Amino acid sequence: MLKNETLNLIKNENFKDIFSICIGKTYINQKRFIEYIGKYYKWNTDVKKGILQIDYKKFDVEYIGTTSNSDNYWYSAEVEQVIPNKYKKIIKSVKKEMEKINIKEISSSKIPLKDEINGYNLSMIYIALAKENLAYFNGSGDTSIYMFVKKLPKELFRRMTASEFSASVMEIIGQFVVDHKLLVKALLIENDYPFEEKDNKIIAKFSERSVLTIEFNKISTKISGYLN
Repeated sequence: MLKNETLNLIKNENFKDIFSICIGKTYINQKRFIEYIGKYYKWNTDVKKGILQIDYKKFDVEYIGTTSNSDNYWYSAEVEQVIPNKYKKIIKSVKKEMEKINIKEISSSKIPLKDEINGYNLSMIYIALAKENLAYFNGSGDTSIYMFVKKLPKELFRRMTASEFSASVMEIIGQFVVDHKLLVKALLIENDYPFEEKDNKIIAKFSERSVLTIEFNKISTKISGYLN
């Protein structure tokens, strides 16, 4: 679950702001998870048992939602009758948290997909708002099913280093529509790194010998400093 200090960054309950404070935390963890499972050839899930099988590896999962090529909607897992209730507990808990912080645009069980509102981005938000450490897996096909992957090694959720921070920020900015400043602040807060804000700059201190300055302007965001 995101820290209260992170949630307090939201000034407008719109998708862009919400996504901006969530994506940083989940992005690096998701990259680590992808590296952890490695290249695979087949996957399968048994919704009656809450099991994901990737080649010969098995993972405990709960379900987030589905998208289908036949329409243009996201269907949240809690409305899927074929899935037992015990494998929908996390998504239901996340929806309750969203109600508390007045996130309405993406809290319904059926959401029209458009532009940046897609299965990947929704899953990343739901992971960030969950109370436990999770990654997600997308089993794609005519109907794509998104799953919370549970009971993963703690190492996948270790604190982000300064170099990981710098690389992740630039990768996210290059791939997604986000508020750059919200992204940076949330990522620093979630990783317990102190920072100060001066005009259009954020100065982040990772250690006595590692300090980065993130400078924002209308055209681009630049990161400079020294790492040790």
